[in-house]
This record gives sequence, C-alpha cells and structure tokens, in this order.
Amino acid sequence: MKELRLQVNTLFYFVLATLSVVLLSLAKLFFDLQLSQIAAVQFFIAIVATLAVSVHFIFALSGQKCVTICNQGLSHFNVFGRRRFIPSEEIIRLDTKSVLGLKAIQIHTQEKRITLLAFKITKKQKKTLQQLGYLA
Repeated sequence: MKELRLQVNTLFYFVLATLSVVLLSLAKLFFDLQLSQIAAVQFFIAIVATLAVSVHFIFALSGQKCVTICNQGLSHFNVFGRRRFIPSEEIIRLDTKSVLGLKAIQIHTQEKRITLLAFKITKKQKKTLQQLGYLA
C-alpha cells in the first residue's frame, strides 16, 4: 500500500501568526485610546487565536495532526480534532489551488468539498497521486 503524508504548510501558519500580531497591536492601540472594552475583547480573541495556532502547529509538526493519502482513501483530522477517513470510492478528485499565495488542497467527494490549508503537496507527491488516480 502506497501511503503519502502531506507536508505542513508553514506559510499558512506564518500568515495566521502575523494576523495575531496585528490583532494584538490593534488591541494595544485601543488600550491607549481608552477604548478598553473593545481592546479587551480584541486582546482575548488575539490570545486565543495565537494559542490555537501554536497548538495546531505543534501537533502538525509532531505528526499528531496529519493528512495521509493512500490507495484506500484519505485520512485527516477535522476542525474539532476527530480523525476522519474518506474511502477512495467517494473521492471524485483532488485540486490544488493558490489563494493569495497560500496553497490549498480541495478534496471533492460525492457529498461535499473539503479544503485543507495547513498541509501541502510536494511535486514528487503530485506525481504519485497522478499514478494513484487522484489527480488528472
């Protein structure tokens, strides 16, 4: 069985970290302007987002959150941390798109479309996926 583990998309995490820093700096600006309620909410959102991104990034680097594609199907974690498996019979096609410099993988099934931002496919893996029949 040929099994491919997708790589971590570090650019995605860099963009999220940058957005968190922007939110934190705006919260400081609102504190300086005596808009404490807005600043407190924004500061809380920025801290929660930073912690969530950090935990997700650590899990992705350690291999606890991964996307695996094989000839039997696709295995991934959803937003809530539950492992999901999609059999290869349900997968119609895989697309890779670039949106504002971020590479996204779209998995089209019979019922829905799944978009993965935190992982990317290398050129070597694209060739293997073409051999498996996932990419045209």
